[in-house]
Amino acid sequence: MPSNRSTSYTSPKVQNEQIKICGKVILNKIVSKCNEAECISLLADETTDISSTEQFSLCVRYIEKTNSGIILKEDFLSFVPVNDVTGKGLMCTLLKTCQHLKLNLKYLVGQGYDGAAAMSGEFQGCAAKVMEKYPQALYVHCASHSLNVF
Repeated sequence: MPSNRSTSYTSPKVQNEQIKICGKVILNKIVSKCNEAECISLLADETTDISSTEQFSLCVRYIEKTNSGIILKEDFLSFVPVNDVTGKGLMCTLLKTCQHLKLNLKYLVGQGYDGAAAMSGEFQGCAAKVMEKYPQALYVHCASHSLNVF
């Protein structure tokens, strides 16, 4: 017996679930492309949001092979809450997030952060701590942050 009720998938709960699923699909495709590239750089910037939560915005730079050649790509991965803002704490958060996303860190060849001591400090900064584990992951000061120096 047919029902007079129509089905609608437009409730906020259903819409948010659909958005979350789409986000996971897109993120998995980006991570897959990064792992296929076998050459990635991490880009991160740490800031405090309006609710006073410290967080990273985490991006990745990689190469994509196409029929017409090689394209340099840069994609956003995630916002990541940060509890420990020391160099070691930031490094742990960064690497755990990458492992959770299933980024193959043996392909990590570069890092780009701002000039804050916790990120770029020569001995105790996040970049130095990452290089202890992945010596091939060279740190380069983020070019966008260089604009703020002048």
